[in-house]
Amino acid sequence: MAAPRQRTGMHADPTISLVVVEPRAILGIGVREILDGTPDFDVVAYVDTPAEAMPFVDGTTPDVVLVDVGLPVPDDTDSTRRLRQGAPNSAFVVMGHDDDDSSIVSAVELGAVAHVAAMAEPAELVATIRRVADGEDPLKEQLIGRPDLMERVVDGLRDTILADAEQPKMLTPRELDILAQVAAGSRNREVAETLGMSEQTVKNHLSTVFHKLGVANRTRAVTYATRQGWLDVDEGDETAVERA
Repeated sequence: MAAPRQRTGMHADPTISLVVVEPRAILGIGVREILDGTPDFDVVAYVDTPAEAMPFVDGTTPDVVLVDVGLPVPDDTDSTRRLRQGAPNSAFVVMGHDDDDSSIVSAVELGAVAHVAAMAEPAELVATIRRVADGEDPLKEQLIGRPDLMERVVDGLRDTILADAEQPKMLTPRELDILAQVAAGSRNREVAETLGMSEQTVKNHLSTVFHKLGVANRTRAVTYATRQGWLDVDEGDETAVERA
């Protein structure tokens, strides 16, 4: 979840940066009008799919990522999860479906901090974006006092963990690009320069890689990826990783 943003005070930046994933043309027009008409919102990009959003998330680390989860593609859930993993420092808001218990649970399972129904009033969407940009967690508040929903969330997480344990965690193409640079002995700054991103973005991706693979450092991440056949690394390269 994104760290709380201080939006008050003389030196505070009141602007909230967003990346918006909205594949539905008609609804997208309405969302665009709402966001573009809000003075303190700065939309970095409007895209159709989570995959198209990744370069913008990598390059800008937006305060908020807004995703319409009614994506008309077969792997919408998986691609949305990958986008969430690639934006660990952005508040993630899902939009779409109904404002019911199943939608709330689905939003939590996607890693969101807020859910906005497709038919919500514009003021609700704007207010939700401002809340999450300030570090609030509306979904957590909705779950408090609802043990029935908490039970469903726990059951879903348990099923996910069991499923993940049966197969190796796959890395995204961007994560593999970064890990390949690391395997060659490049430091974070050098990786950032080579791949055209910020050093902080490299660090964020590596943290995600460590979490996915269940390892503690760069050397073990490279070793894991090599054993899985994702990287082609010789002994000299592994020594270079240790020195980096």
